[in-house]
Parts: sequence; structure tokens; C-alpha cells
Amino acid sequence: MFYETGAYKLREDDDRTRVHPVNDLIVRAEPLPAREAFTVAYERLSGLARQVCGPAVLVAAVDPVGRVVHAVSIPAGRSLTIGRHPRCGLRLPDDIVSLRHLVVHARSMEFAAAPAVQLWDLNTSLPFVTEDGQPNAAVLAEGMLYASVGPYALLFIPSRGPSEPLWPARAEEAWSRLPPREFRERHTPNAARLLRPRKLRRSGHDDYTPVHRGGPLLLLDQDEGPEDAWGELVLYGRGMREFHRISSSRLEQGVLLGRYERCGIALSAVSLLSRVHLILVRMGEEVLAIDTGSTNGTWRGHIRVETTTLGDPDSLILATELHMQWHRLTEEATRRD
Repeated sequence: MFYETGAYKLREDDDRTRVHPVNDLIVRAEPLPAREAFTVAYERLSGLARQVCGPAVLVAAVDPVGRVVHAVSIPAGRSLTIGRHPRCGLRLPDDIVSLRHLVVHARSMEFAAAPAVQLWDLNTSLPFVTEDGQPNAAVLAEGMLYASVGPYALLFIPSRGPSEPLWPARAEEAWSRLPPREFRERHTPNAARLLRPRKLRRSGHDDYTPVHRGGPLLLLDQDEGPEDAWGELVLYGRGMREFHRISSSRLEQGVLLGRYERCGIALSAVSLLSRVHLILVRMGEEVLAIDTGSTNGTWRGHIRVETTTLGDPDSLILATELHMQWHRLTEEATRRD
């Protein structure tokens, strides 16, 4: 479950996914830098740390005037969608933010360790900006991560849970203990070249937090050839049936499904599907299906799922009308093709 502390009540909105600024004062406001945002959110984050029952990622959103608009924890192995939509687990009350803007996953590491932070932009026109001032499509951080979206500063703090030492009483002391971040390029298929590594290192620190940059969620406009195909996705319902062969490298970068054209598999004819509905992503030998705060849900039988590991084979139902089947391809099957 998610633990949360405080949130503004937002107005209901339509299902637009690309939005435009409407309040020039808020749009021009600069997000707080990492240290100031951490100091402002420290009390809320330390309170969440005392509540979690196991490894988790603590998340806080801070507005430009230093108010914590939302704070929540994500247990290891779970995910959270960030945006304006009522189904988002963390909501940012500004029209510059897409209804479904980001997804963060608390990536499980070894037993009892703090999770890694995996963050994706949902192919929006406003990519998130990290602590080094650079826009990003995706990152994987092995420690504290700062990102900003429009006027909001977002903090992601991995926690080991009850086994973690007590947090310092003062935010300044806690900040001084954080290892500096080192940004690294992570080579991914079909991704534009990313910026060279940059270190945000302070004197007196020998260690650092690696932050690996990734490429955007991929399009499936072309299927993989037999030599590269790793798995097959079958989508059917309401008179349509599609087959998509996917390589392991494409899945590692991630594929986005939904009705909107920014999705890897654009399914505009499936009316109950959200414009941004589901991410498929490979982590090690596992393939995860992550629901991106969809309106009509992702279902395994009669159970609504948010983050689930796909078996081999496996099937899910998206928005009650689109069936999705997944299976790994054997070497023999690819040789026959």
C-alpha cells in the first residue's frame, strides 16, 4: 500500500494528455533547487521513513514557494504514476503537467537493501530535469534522486525501512551525509546520444550515487527480425488482432501502450483504453507490466493490477476490452521464421 501525507484537492479534468500553460505566473516560477527542496521536505520525508514496513522509495513534491504538495512512499517492487489525473498516486496541481506525466518504479535490489529509483517520462513534451540541469527521458538512480517538472521539485529517497539508522534531527546534517550524484550515459537501442557523465561531487566524499541516463520509451512501428526477437505480444479484441515481436533490448528500454500517438503501440480504436495506459519493461529476466494510472484499469482475471510480473506465457486484460498475451520466443521458433 502507499503511505501518504497531505495533498491538495484538485479539480476534475478532461482526458487531455498534452497540455499548455494557462497561468503565466506559475509557469515562470522556477522549481526549488535540490538542497532547498530537500530541506523543505525533510520533516515530511523523515515521517514517512518511520511509517514504512520494509524497503521503499520515499517521494515528495515541493512547489516553488516551499510547500510540500504531496508526499508518499512506494514499497519495493511497486510503481507510482505522477501527473494531474485523479488516478495518479502523486498529483501535481498545475496545467503545465500532463494528466499522466511520469512513472517511478521502486526497483528491488538484494534482500533488505534500499530500492533503486527508476523514473520514466511518459513521452511528454516536458521532460523532467535532473540536479545537473539537464532534461531526461529516463534515469536509474542508486540513491537519492532530484527531478523537476515545470515549477515542481521532486525528491526520491530510497530507504531500507525499519533496519535503517535513525535520520538526523536536522535537515542540513542529513543533506551533508548524502553522497554526491554522478550522472552517466546509459547506452540504449535507438536512443539519441545523451550527455557525457557529470559529477556533482563535494569535498570530503569518496563515494557517490550513480545516476544512469536512459532513452525514451520506444515505438513499435517495426517488428524485430527473427534474429533479434525475444518475445511476442498478441493484442486482440473488438475485431482487431495484432502481433508484435519485441527484442530484449527494446523491452529493457520500455514500451508504452495506449490510445495516444506518443505511445509505442497506438491503439486509438480501443475506446475504453486510456491515452497512456501501460508500460512493458524488462528488468533482468523479468518483464513487468506497469499500469500508468489508467481510468479503466489493467486486469488479471477479476483483480485490478498496478505492477505485475508477466509469466511465460501470460495474459492481461486492458480496460475490459483489449486482451494482451505475452510469451517468450524460443530459438527454434525464431529459426523457423
